[in-house]
Amino acid sequence: MKKNISIEKDFALAVDNHKKKNFQIAEKLYKKILKLNPNSAGVYYNLGILYNELEEYHKAIDCYEKAIKIDPSYILAHINLGLIFKELGEFQKAINCFQKTVDIEPDYADSHNNLGLVYKKLGEYKKAINCYEKAIQINPSNASAYTNLGIVHKELGEYKKAINCYKKAIQMNPNYSNVYYNYGNILQELKEMQKAKTCYEKLLNLEPNYKKGYSGYGNLLLKLSQHYKGLSYIKKGDGVIRFTQNSVKII
Repeated sequence: MKKNISIEKDFALAVDNHKKKNFQIAEKLYKKILKLNPNSAGVYYNLGILYNELEEYHKAIDCYEKAIKIDPSYILAHINLGLIFKELGEFQKAINCFQKTVDIEPDYADSHNNLGLVYKKLGEYKKAINCYEKAIQINPSNASAYTNLGIVHKELGEYKKAINCYKKAIQMNPNYSNVYYNYGNILQELKEMQKAKTCYEKLLNLEPNYKKGYSGYGNLLLKLSQHYKGLSYIKKGDGVIRFTQNSVKII
């Protein structure tokens, strides 16, 4: 009984430090708990998140795999493992992870959305579209799936479909920042500059550290002949001035 109370206190303390970004303290507490209870899938999962935040991906992978070994139906562990594999370019492993979550819970919309992300990376747009549409069918208010579907339509040159998806995403979640970046980009390409400007401003208001947003907004301002302001925003972003055929890096 005392052991369980001690574990509960340590876990609460570990989570609190984790949230406060006190990673070293949180790591020690998670490891202490695992010595007392090596079959805690949830602690391995949290430790995996911690290593993920520290970009220690192989340690994170090890933790998620241990969590899954203890609890094979741990959907969030499968998803986070798949997301790491996607970022590492190990796409087939990512597909396997996300497909596993679909097998466990077929009506979990995020699993289909994540599968779509991998297929999009592989250039398998039809499969990606099918996945995003399935995610939307399960959860019609999924702003992320609408945005991702719009991105694929845009890459296929289907601008009207893309715009409809972005509008739907905003309708579902007006505070979903990623949609404003993509919507702003397509409006800029279509020369609808003021609408694009509104999108970038909304994006940066929602997420002031969105670097790509600064770049998109800066390049738009250059096209509107607001050169000094445009360059200052580009420097806050990726530092690249984009033209139709090429780009120039600001030193």
